Amino acid sequence: MNINISYFLEEQGWSYCWLYANRDWYKVVITHSFNDPIIECIDALIELMRGDKTSSFNWHGEPGGVRIIIDEISTQQNYVWLKVVEFNEDYLFHTKELITQNKEAVMEFQIAKIQLVRMFYYEFKKISELMKDKYFALNRKHEFPFKHFLEFETIALEYMN
Repeated sequence: MNINISYFLEEQGWSYCWLYANRDWYKVVITHSFNDPIIECIDALIELMRGDKTSSFNWHGEPGGVRIIIDEISTQQNYVWLKVVEFNEDYLFHTKELITQNKEAVMEFQIAKIQLVRMFYYEFKKISELMKDKYFALNRKHEFPFKHFLEFETIALEYMN
């Protein structure tokens, strides 16, 4: 299966993530106003690398957003099922249960866990390298969690080897 993930750190507190699977594209528009979306994603991936069977995180838009749910496939421990579920709730009024209750995934696919880690690692590594350019970093300097990324990088590189 052809799968691709592309993450772009926009200026002034926004990001975009494009997911491609099953010949379908899904674009997530992400605000940094309510949480740090990169940290949310990194923390979920670290949980999976440390052995959790399921993990999830929210990427908020304005309003609404998506919940990314990653579940290990019990018959194939090295594979996960990734689901993207939209929610319309305002950030201040939702819970994890409310977001996914009775909602169908707008995109879902199976992927090797190590491939998912690789894809996000290299997307975030690309951003960390781009941040070395003063013009790229100018309106993004507080939008990339360098310290958190370095912790993730250490864990991910060990996991991928």
